[in-house]
Amino acid sequence: MTVGNVRRWLVAAAMFATAACGGDGDGDPVRPLVDQITPAMAAVDASLGGPQQYFEVNATPQVVNLFVATDNATMVVPYVWVGGQLGTPSEPTTAEGATFATAAVTLDPSTILDGVTDELPDSDIVLFTVVGGPAGAVQYGAGVQSENGGTLDVLLGADGSVQSVDAG
Repeated sequence: MTVGNVRRWLVAAAMFATAACGGDGDGDPVRPLVDQITPAMAAVDASLGGPQQYFEVNATPQVVNLFVATDNATMVVPYVWVGGQLGTPSEPTTAEGATFATAAVTLDPSTILDGVTDELPDSDIVLFTVVGGPAGAVQYGAGVQSENGGTLDVLLGADGSVQSVDAG
């Protein structure tokens, strides 16, 4: 399974879980655990003895998923961060794509979703992604589900500005 296929599966699963749960229960739109990305990456880096290369790190409202590149970025080892704890890694699988280091992730978790929230205030943001881009750069994105069930893939700038929107 490629990292792209994993991402598509996670978006579908997150949107299904959000739809099944009907939001967060108190009427507020659902948001992913963006503030847990930095501690999750630090935990993986510490566990593996130093900075790692990642294909992707994403956050849902429940967990942070981390996809660590190994074997010259030909394999990926998935990790899950739940409740402030790093889980046991899954078995490696083949992968390809651009990678990035923890230092490339410069988002401000308190503002990165502001552009989406301003444009779609009542929609649930069910997935936030950080993926590798050219030359070790990162790209930020959000999976958004409207209260009517429609889905959007939103590309974000590092400042949280909406760069582009595609129907999911």
